[in-house]
Amino acid sequence: MQTYSYFLLGVFLAIPWILIFYFKKNLRRRMLIASTIGAPFAFINSWFRIDYWNPPELFFFHIMSIEDILFAFTTTGISVTIFDALFTEKQVQTEKSRTTLSYIFIPIIILSFFFLHNYLGINSMFMWAIPMIFLAIVVVIMRNDLFIPSLFSAILSMLIAIPIYIILFNYISPDYWDKYWYLNGTVYDTSILGNVPLMELLWYFSWGCFSGVMYDFARGTKKIPNKLWKKITNI
Repeated sequence: MQTYSYFLLGVFLAIPWILIFYFKKNLRRRMLIASTIGAPFAFINSWFRIDYWNPPELFFFHIMSIEDILFAFTTTGISVTIFDALFTEKQVQTEKSRTTLSYIFIPIIILSFFFLHNYLGINSMFMWAIPMIFLAIVVVIMRNDLFIPSLFSAILSMLIAIPIYIILFNYISPDYWDKYWYLNGTVYDTSILGNVPLMELLWYFSWGCFSGVMYDFARGTKKIPNKLWKKITNI
């Protein structure tokens, strides 16, 4: 099953993606756009294969695999919409659009990868997390109202991943990380709930806190809380 484990990770992540898409019609367009934009960035896993992991894959196309594409597609769609799916009634235009600045973030991220990993020699997981969290902070400084959505999107992304990792790496492929994870036996080899590496959760947290608020930042929209959020915050 180890050959299929990375593919199964994407399949399992497709379940919450499909649930959000099915039940939240108002988020479908945004979800499809976000996932479609995110999928090609699967090539970033080329860095991870150098010093983070080397997973067996079913179909590999030069710089990315079908697993990379599925993973990028599902995680992007989930992280961009998970907060709104649970806690937002609607979004209204209250700020100026920052679409151009949002697109500028893309080359900044890519250049930071080269600098942090290729020049400074930082492990690819930190290479990924540092610019994501940094840019999320930049966004929150410019839009204070996005702090809570950023934080909750990060936490919710992790919470979605945890049960999937428990099932996949505790029961289906329990020795997966021992074989394909370069950080096994290093100072970063720390897991919770069995075989759920904290470094993996760092990926979901950093991506969630950044991508979870980029739509509102780019479009200049503000989240109007729904009844569930009002009930929670009034406790």
